[in-house]
Amino acid sequence: MLFKFLFMKKKKLHKQSEKTFDMKNWMNLTKEERLEIDFNEKDKMMRKKKALLESIREEYIKIKKEK
Repeated sequence: MLFKFLFMKKKKLHKQSEKTFDMKNWMNLTKEERLEIDFNEKDKMMRKKKALLESIREEYIKIKKEK
């Protein structure tokens, strides 16, 4: 599960680099648009972190049960 997450992360990094804004485009956006984009990115990152923590907890429980 952990390895799957890491490999997916590697693939997504390539996709993110295509989607990121360069500085000119970022500064041409309105303040509300920048805040919305920033909020969405933070939300996505938090969801990924929560998913990673959940998978780590599941793996820990499996290891603990085996002992």
